[in-house]
Amino acid sequence: MATPHWSGQICPKTATYGQYHDTNHAYAGTSYDRHVQKDEKFPPSLNNHHFEEK
Repeated sequence: MATPHWSGQICPKTATYGQYHDTNHAYAGTSYDRHVQKDEKFPPSLNNHHFEEK
């Protein structure tokens, strides 16, 4: 499993990140994917979701 990242954390690597539910790891879908630049903060996520690199 990929490393989880949460909203407001500093992004370690420029990439596209998908949102996954914290407890059951359900993928939120491509419409919730975000491209985040290295050293920027992760944007707000859906409730109880985190980001993982795709």
